[in-house]
Amino acid sequence: MRVSVICPIYNGEKYIEVLFAKIRRQKRISKVQIIAPVSKSNDNSFFKAKKKSDIAYEVEEFNHGLTRHEAALKADGDYLVFITQDIQPCNEFWLYNLLKDLNADIVAAYSRQIAYENHDEIERLIREFNYPTSDRIASKENLLKNGRKNLFYSDSSSGILKNYYLKIDGYNFQTNTNEDVLLANKILKDNKKIKYASKSWVYHSHKFNFKNIYFRYKEIGKFERDNEKMFQGYPSENEGKKLCLFLIKKLIVRKKILELIKLPINIGTRYLGYKLGKKEKKC
Repeated sequence: MRVSVICPIYNGEKYIEVLFAKIRRQKRISKVQIIAPVSKSNDNSFFKAKKKSDIAYEVEEFNHGLTRHEAALKADGDYLVFITQDIQPCNEFWLYNLLKDLNADIVAAYSRQIAYENHDEIERLIREFNYPTSDRIASKENLLKNGRKNLFYSDSSSGILKNYYLKIDGYNFQTNTNEDVLLANKILKDNKKIKYASKSWVYHSHKFNFKNIYFRYKEIGKFERDNEKMFQGYPSENEGKKLCLFLIKKLIVRKKILELIKLPINIGTRYLGYKLGKKEKKC
């Protein structure tokens, strides 16, 4: 496997050395190329990325789609792997397990995400809900079976065949968020499949306060408003209800009383941001 790993960087100096070293140590991969598009930062991100990656360059104006696409065009691997700077591979077979089943039919895959140990219980449980321990295949045929999860895809750690990526023009579009969902939709519309690779593990989670959560979900609401047709047949509310029940049950079983008390505020903040984002008028 010849793999090009694309990692956009912004104020990411503290991540680069450990993350890139773990990428270099991946097994059953013949060649790894690391490409780092670096947005203007307040730390030494560019200097460190230039030292530790194969290709590093400064990005004048970051865009979630176009910046990743520009980097992909510089890649020489047969596989493109897109990651974010705040992940950590859990072991030395992360890349192999992500990519090993890709073929002419299953053209893309994404990893299981496990929350960092020091992040709160609700964040950890949301990762458990969204990233289970068994594989799943997303396709047109599996829409009824998978529901909203059929369109679920995360480029915090994802891989795609380079030739196929170039064929569908990949991330060559402007978007402020959810570029990975737009790419997944492209793939499914082309009658190809996406694998959730549950044996490919990365650590990834966030420490968000309620303000961060609100604005994050408001952006998701705006995105779904702007892409309403794409989400027809993928109702968000049903998935939200399943998540709420999952969280309540798990917090009770684990006797996390404080988190159980905070849960209505947490979920309410997400729901309010999402709903207001969907209702907000376009500029």
